[in-house]
Amino acid sequence: MDSSSAPQPVVMTLPYGDSRDEDFSKAIAEYKQREAVGSQGSNLEERLLEELFLRYPTVYIVSADIRDSGKKHGGGSPYVVYVGETNDIRSRTRQHIELDPRTRTDWERLVRFMRNNHDRVCQYIIGDRHFNKSLTLDMENRLMGYMQSVDSVKLVMNRRTNAQDMYYTSDEFDSIFSKAWQTLHQMEPDLFPEEKAILDSALFKASPFRKLTDEQRRAEEAVLHVLESVIVQNASEGFHSMTESTGPVQIEDAHTQVIVVQGMSGTGKTVLLSHLFYQICARYGIYGNLNGKDDNRSSKARQRSYIIVNQAEQANVYNQMALKLGLQKKRGQCVVGAVQFINRFSKHTNQNGRSTGRAADPMNSVDAQADVVLIDEAHLLLTQGSQSYSGSNQLYDILRRAKVAIVVFDPEQILRGSQFVDAQESRFLGLTGSEHDQTSSQPMLIREKSRDGQHVREDTFQVSHIRLDQQMRIQADPATCAWLDRVTAKDGVIGPLHPDPWEHPYEIKVFDSPKDLRKFIRRKDQEQRSEGSLGLCRLLATYDWPYNSRNHPDPRDPSRHWQVVLRQEDSGRWVWVEEGQEGDGEFAMPWNYELYEAQGNSAANHRIAWAELPFTIDEVGSIFTIQGFDLNYAGVIIGPSVTYRNGKIEFDPKLSCNTLATNQRPELEMNPVDNLRHEFNVLLKRGVHGLGLFAVDPDLRDRLAWAVGGFARVQD
Repeated sequence: MDSSSAPQPVVMTLPYGDSRDEDFSKAIAEYKQREAVGSQGSNLEERLLEELFLRYPTVYIVSADIRDSGKKHGGGSPYVVYVGETNDIRSRTRQHIELDPRTRTDWERLVRFMRNNHDRVCQYIIGDRHFNKSLTLDMENRLMGYMQSVDSVKLVMNRRTNAQDMYYTSDEFDSIFSKAWQTLHQMEPDLFPEEKAILDSALFKASPFRKLTDEQRRAEEAVLHVLESVIVQNASEGFHSMTESTGPVQIEDAHTQVIVVQGMSGTGKTVLLSHLFYQICARYGIYGNLNGKDDNRSSKARQRSYIIVNQAEQANVYNQMALKLGLQKKRGQCVVGAVQFINRFSKHTNQNGRSTGRAADPMNSVDAQADVVLIDEAHLLLTQGSQSYSGSNQLYDILRRAKVAIVVFDPEQILRGSQFVDAQESRFLGLTGSEHDQTSSQPMLIREKSRDGQHVREDTFQVSHIRLDQQMRIQADPATCAWLDRVTAKDGVIGPLHPDPWEHPYEIKVFDSPKDLRKFIRRKDQEQRSEGSLGLCRLLATYDWPYNSRNHPDPRDPSRHWQVVLRQEDSGRWVWVEEGQEGDGEFAMPWNYELYEAQGNSAANHRIAWAELPFTIDEVGSIFTIQGFDLNYAGVIIGPSVTYRNGKIEFDPKLSCNTLATNQRPELEMNPVDNLRHEFNVLLKRGVHGLGLFAVDPDLRDRLAWAVGGFARVQD
């Protein structure tokens, strides 16, 4: 549909609490006067305006500005919002004010706040001649996703997702929504920021209100089918009562139901997981009675479903999401790390008669079970003990403490020896054997040795497998996606790139200088920002330069940073350098979180995704800063551990500084090369719209340039 002919939504504001018919009539009259409706050039006749708001379906946003004199919230303007759609805005408004506070604590608080702060609660009403029930439900759903992603919004009071499938006017939806959002942005930019900034935010990309693809929807239905069967089997006591308060658990009485969701990088695993978590909480009430008054229930009694996240920045995203949607009252209640979850559901060790808070023996100290556990990026879980974890396999220890577990896993993102998957776990996760394509549930016996090797435990889990294959991150044609897959595959073939000219354009540029790559990324970041985006164009590098978060590279010079350093020789060849300062013929940039301390307030910065911090344009990110996140454009410096030999890409662990990836475990037949290849795969698949490459190895650099049609040039 031509966007110029698309309908123009109308947005009207109304002070909340003024819900009489004459209040709406007065607000409409004021809108007519303000917008000069009916005058020459007006796109809406005066006689249609009242019908548009009072007789057509409408979408509305209730916002309460609850700022606290700038003291508690650092001078910000936190909002509480509710998004809805209705066929009768007057009746719906009265229902919210008069009836909802009787059954919902959140509405009781909002209305009480409104009574005392009438000028700080407002309702935005959106009308359009093309609105119908399905389109307004889609508007409501996307608005919830946007509002949940806005920094100044503290809480979104909604309790359901409403994404629609196809309907008569679905082709008009994107245009209508964007025009409505643009109008809202003009009215209140703090509450309604630029749309591109929303789309770039890590919170939006993990939002449970994003519309699922057909593949994701089928996966969600399969997971919920398993969950519902467990609820039915426990109908006599109710699924809610199966909580951590039930005391010691006998695992043999009921096998844990495990659903393994396998998908490669960019296949939408995070969106599916957050959507599932919100559905589980809202549809089944497993996280408290969200539609009723629940203040009389303790916070512990309400914590029945959990998301386990082992990547710090992703944990921050999930924590913010859960707080904004009212799924937890403080960080770490339902969004937890693996060790934290295991300890929470275990009998604890005791020291001097007092509990240490740590699991006495993770394999055999199960004290209770959560109803539902969702494990994001299960490939990050440890398969050996560590300083904070005294068990031998975090995945199995988590499963013993859950009644239903949804496990999201990508074998191509195993990056450390401590995450190595052995033959038994590989079969369990559906990587080998007939289980690879198995969708039906079947029992699987797991034998696990204790950390000291003295004991063996056997558990049976009921396991089913789901695969996600559709590439969601990289907005490129199938030929380009296939080329990236071949380059990062085990055989590492670099053939010619022939993108489909009729498909979505995706830039892949190869540079013969890291300085040109840096110019390219900075220019792309500026272009993105000029269009209202967060930028999200960053340099990354394979972990081939030293870094130590505990030690400073030069105790005598606090201004020095751990750096990615390259020097250009007289011959023109760029070579790896461990230390240096940028000068003629030299490239040096801080890397891997080094600028956090330089900027100060590092604790606050760490709650924001690395790429969303403006100052990280001046440093190089690693696998640890970017795993699990998107960039608009990724510039990857391929270090000396990656070469092109014998017609394929090869990896040399001796040239990598990532000891977590290259230290072999003596008890397992692991190959450090696989970890380095997985790192390479993750880095090259971060960019949504494009990828820039520079390789230290001249043969690899030349081969990549040949594949894409030559080296790119960047004009000063």
